[in-house]
Amino acid sequence: MLNPLVRRGAFEEREYQLRLAERAVGRNTLIVLPTAMGKTVIAALVASHFLYNHRRSKVLMMAPTRPLVIQHKETFMKLLRLKPEDVRVLTGKNPPDYRLRVWRSGARMYFTTPQVVYNDHGRGMELKEFGLLIFDECHRARKNYAYTRIAEAYVREAPFPVILGITASPGGSKQKIKEICDALFIERVEARTEEDPDVRSYVHQVTVEWKFVELPESYQRLRRTLRKMLEEKLRELSSIGAVRKNPRFTFRTDLLEAAEEVKHRLETSPLEEERGKLGRTLMLISAALSLYHALELLESQGASALRSFLRRIENGERVSHRLLTSELKSVGFHGSVDSLGEHPKLRELLETVLEQLAKDPSSKIIVFTQYRDTASHLVSMLSGKGITAKRFVGQGSRGNDKGLSQEEQTSILDEFRRGEVKVLVATSIGEEGLDIPNVDLVVFYEPIPSEIRYIQRRGRTGRGKVGRVVILAAQGTIDVNYLRASKRMAERMKTVIKELNEELRVLVRSSPPPKIEPMEGEEMGPEELPPIALEAPIEEVEEELERKRMRDFNTEVRVAAKLILRKILRAGREGLSLNKLTEEAEVEGLNPSTVVTAVNRLCDENQVEKVGDRIFSPGVSGAKDIHTLEVWRVLPGKAIVHVDNRWYASLLPSDYNGPRYLIKRGTRFRARTELYTLEGKLHAKVYAVETTLD
Repeated sequence: MLNPLVRRGAFEEREYQLRLAERAVGRNTLIVLPTAMGKTVIAALVASHFLYNHRRSKVLMMAPTRPLVIQHKETFMKLLRLKPEDVRVLTGKNPPDYRLRVWRSGARMYFTTPQVVYNDHGRGMELKEFGLLIFDECHRARKNYAYTRIAEAYVREAPFPVILGITASPGGSKQKIKEICDALFIERVEARTEEDPDVRSYVHQVTVEWKFVELPESYQRLRRTLRKMLEEKLRELSSIGAVRKNPRFTFRTDLLEAAEEVKHRLETSPLEEERGKLGRTLMLISAALSLYHALELLESQGASALRSFLRRIENGERVSHRLLTSELKSVGFHGSVDSLGEHPKLRELLETVLEQLAKDPSSKIIVFTQYRDTASHLVSMLSGKGITAKRFVGQGSRGNDKGLSQEEQTSILDEFRRGEVKVLVATSIGEEGLDIPNVDLVVFYEPIPSEIRYIQRRGRTGRGKVGRVVILAAQGTIDVNYLRASKRMAERMKTVIKELNEELRVLVRSSPPPKIEPMEGEEMGPEELPPIALEAPIEEVEEELERKRMRDFNTEVRVAAKLILRKILRAGREGLSLNKLTEEAEVEGLNPSTVVTAVNRLCDENQVEKVGDRIFSPGVSGAKDIHTLEVWRVLPGKAIVHVDNRWYASLLPSDYNGPRYLIKRGTRFRARTELYTLEGKLHAKVYAVETTLD
């Protein structure tokens, strides 16, 4: 695996990484490896095999977010002797026509998001040139996520497709992992855990502590109120047959399934009376789900998050929410919530953070929470105690809660890396792919019933040294159930992976493996990575580089558009085929993809029209009343044209549909023209220029 494209000394050569990379080059492989154990290094080694041994092959690596895409690109550049011009980053910030040009360029290593690949493939981007596709965080490859559609297209188009999926946590059930394997056409799962002999020596110990708190009596009273109301709703749903389980054992998933069934019946029922009953049932289910959520917020999050939720449903538009709000107010629930003290978890969190900072003032700490409201409250509480803390959430807005732009996310992470921010309070956006070395402490404000998210959160620490995880949970609440579930599913995942390999099938490929054609020395970058002194964050540098490339591209397209427009005008009613146009443009040094982009832009601007495979000046294909016009004089606000060498007419800007460059003295052209008089003077209205007369 250590071919000449791999920089010597750029990384610690770990036996398990080399072995896993070697096994991944010949078949579609899913690699499951704990966070911070070098999945990206393995991906780079596998990519180096294809890039070095198959010089005409390309490699595509995808990751769910733009920051992660850029992070991978920088890692690959450090590990492999890739020339900058051979490596491209494409994201949604790049215009689609620019991206298509880049896909057709001579670059060999691409880093992008799956949605970009999916969109561009639908516009003509081809996957057959890629010898390897890498799917990072591939546990997302389920249902309609873009990963699944890209894999289908790749296997269909490429003569010898090879897929590498990498993740720390594919799922805790056999069904979930099998779904990923089917979606990515996986032939073999290679998994390692911290306990495996070839991994153990590289793992920094992570201590996991569970800190349990008791809910105070004020919380217990409100919990009893919510449970009583919820049980009444569940009994009513059971009595009308909407839920077919004992109310004592009816949970949120049962209500969600019941809601789907009622919605289906509501959409298909022709009887007005039945539709009315179903509508009332749906409102009852909605109220029960809201009570479940309120109960979880009370038990696990505290008064601040619960108050925010109550305000949202009170101001919402759903009838079920308004009725539930009225019912809660009738028993004095809102007043009781307003008088609640802080959740005991807050005191435990503060003590844990202060203890860590007292032990090591340079510590980096991440606090994970499910909810944005809680994240805001925790930041406020920590800041009030003199601890520099910032909230780290996704880009999407939730009502009045505005998300963070990618630039804001990058800025906050840079502050955290530099130690200017001591505590990062993150929602799920912080669970995947953060390049934050040496996080000393990770706090779960609440357990989560997901083995994937449990592993992702836990993996934020123990990367460069011994790490510590603290999980906060309220005794006798949903917290404890979630804690048990996440641990059980994480253990189950290890067993399932071993069983699954016996069932996976070998992918039948349409062609034999490509021949070995190694790269020459001059095709690779220098052996030593040139030192780079960056005053700005690497993402800003990458953005500026892309902006320059796009400016150059747009300039090239504008030049091509002018040339193409002249050719189309000279061609007259016959027009030009796209192939002929491309051939002529290539002779003049234009890239074929630039020609296609320029034609598309001219069509969008109505300067040319496309009929089948032929390009015409707009309106010319059905033109009548063709006149020859010569621009005699250009005056402010109009031009004077000589029509058919017989009449002089005024040509107003609003009457001219054609290229601006033709309106200069002495220019002659044929056009579909209407002659009319205005205030006793002859005017010309040009609908379409057929051809220029040089």
